[in-house]
Amino acid sequence: MHLFINEYILYISLKLKGTIMFILRVLIIFFIFTNLSYANDLLSYEKDSMVAIKALASNLKKSLKSVIKNSGPITAVEYCNIAAFDITDKVSKEKNVLIKRTSLKLRNKNNIPAAWEIVVLNNFEKRKISGEGIQSLNYKELYVDDSNKTFFRYMKAIPTGKVCLTCHGSNIKPKLLSKINELYPEDKARDFKLGDIRGAFSIQIAIPN
Repeated sequence: MHLFINEYILYISLKLKGTIMFILRVLIIFFIFTNLSYANDLLSYEKDSMVAIKALASNLKKSLKSVIKNSGPITAVEYCNIAAFDITDKVSKEKNVLIKRTSLKLRNKNNIPAAWEIVVLNNFEKRKISGEGIQSLNYKELYVDDSNKTFFRYMKAIPTGKVCLTCHGSNIKPKLLSKINELYPEDKARDFKLGDIRGAFSIQIAIPN
């Protein structure tokens, strides 16, 4: 009788062990596929962000170059003051994202960085000092707000190019500087050097629950 009971217990133990191992395998497979899906979603949102950034950068650059060529930098500063937000809003609606430009040294106070953006911008500066190239400076995360809504957040650094120095460098022409001071009394976006981090594009994409 004891032998039968022992054999039965052994049988049940082996059966349970087999069941547990099967459940573990299913859970591992589920975990792998879930993480692959998560990674693919992040990659998709990152690609969407990069497409929107490229569109905004291209539109702003094209418009600005045209105005500078036809009317000069003073008119271009006036144009930026009016048109930059319209162009940004247009790209946001077309790409179904919330996109902006921001910086630690602002010209337009409407571009003021949020707390998380300040952290990222400071981190970009540290990474640049450590030797990382500006073109590779980016940041991404998933964020859940107080209303339990999930967002993909992405930032990409903006390098200071040669054309930027006309309005953002340390040798701005007097008449141009006067116009900048008139339009932006609290301007801090000057004294940049070639290769500095001018600021960053910042994107938020709402993720369906």
